Amino acid sequence: MILSVSRRTDIPAFYSEWFFNRIKEGFVYVRNPLNIHLVSRISLDPKLIDCIVFWSKNPKPMLKRLDELKDYMYYFQFTINPYNEYLENRVPKKQQIIDTFHKLSDAIGPQRTIWRYDPILLTNDIDINYHVTYFEEIAKRLYGYTNTCVISFVDLYSKTQRNLKDTSARELTMPEIFELASKLIIIAQKYGMKIQSCAEDIALEKYGIVHGKCIDNVLIEDLLDLKLVVSKDKNQRKECGCVQSIDIGEYNTCLHGCKYCYANFDSKTVEKKQGFHNPNSPLLIGKIEDNDRIVERKLFSFVKLPEPYEIGDFVKLIHPEKYCKEFSIANNPVNIFKINTINSNECFLNGVEHCVPIDEIKPIKVNGIEDRWIYYNPSASSSIVFPGKELTPQQMNYSYYLDTFKKYFYKGKNYCEIAEKKNLCYVHEIQHLLKEIGDNKGLKININKIC
Repeated sequence: MILSVSRRTDIPAFYSEWFFNRIKEGFVYVRNPLNIHLVSRISLDPKLIDCIVFWSKNPKPMLKRLDELKDYMYYFQFTINPYNEYLENRVPKKQQIIDTFHKLSDAIGPQRTIWRYDPILLTNDIDINYHVTYFEEIAKRLYGYTNTCVISFVDLYSKTQRNLKDTSARELTMPEIFELASKLIIIAQKYGMKIQSCAEDIALEKYGIVHGKCIDNVLIEDLLDLKLVVSKDKNQRKECGCVQSIDIGEYNTCLHGCKYCYANFDSKTVEKKQGFHNPNSPLLIGKIEDNDRIVERKLFSFVKLPEPYEIGDFVKLIHPEKYCKEFSIANNPVNIFKINTINSNECFLNGVEHCVPIDEIKPIKVNGIEDRWIYYNPSASSSIVFPGKELTPQQMNYSYYLDTFKKYFYKGKNYCEIAEKKNLCYVHEIQHLLKEIGDNKGLKININKIC
């Protein structure tokens, strides 16, 4: 399960105490937006939650309590826009939120701290040049603190039109979108960032801007170093690329007062709901009433469970520093080991003196960093790609041994096709495949101490 916290409101800014209380209690209640008396009980068991995606314009209240999330993987969608208090009524001053961005990135890293510059709108005072100027001002201050910027262009739905009725805000025309996109990408690249669009059907690839996913299975797989089996979220509009998640927020509860907000209908409703917030309640707003029906939400992890390990399998240590010094080549660490013996609870790894509990090892993801050190005998890889270096794109993947597999066939299909059809995500599963089809050459590792 992926937890969204939250598209509907800014929980980190205004309800962080409530959220941490929910983490301690281990569950949360969420009202169905379309049927307010139907309440879902959602477990917050770390074993079920693959990742938490936070959305915020000011996560400062959470900074000193991030250690309480040590059992979870998470990342932040952090919005910093160029607008003043007229459009963003209660958003803190820019320098304050940029300082918060720096501190958050220092704590969790730039990969997990994503800058949102959205929605982009124009007014009589805010034109293309205005956005170019202030985008660079913000990008300059976030240099080194994030790898990714997400942009979107305002859609004036009826409720946002109502909230913006006393402004000159308008949507961008297609020529304006193309002009701005071509200028923003140059600035982003200057400061070491890529730009992704959010829920846009406009093709901006020719400017170097790809369609993004705010709830991104690829990013989560990289963070977990595991593969997910997850589908596109059918509850989002068709332009949205996000994968399945559960949102625990509630509409009409964000206190930032942004006039372009799609999640607030009007300020009076927000103020009224805020009065019913209790940080100790399982519900974000209010309490369980007599006519409410509570339903336990059936949840499961999206992580693809690996095949059981066998002797000879290649695996990695979750905490290599606890058991041995990491092997390295040219000062690049290599966390990859072969299982020598194994039972139900522990195993011995080649190159590791002491036995290792099974729960201290994890599978090696196909196309991961450790994957670079593996080759298929007799066709060894011709070169090594070190972590952080650019990989040469291949038609199917970047993996040397899988690229070699295209040349080998079993019952009319090459090894790559067989692995893909079986949805093999981990290196040891590839090893099992080779045994299954009777290939005795096997995979090898480019380190003599290990293999």
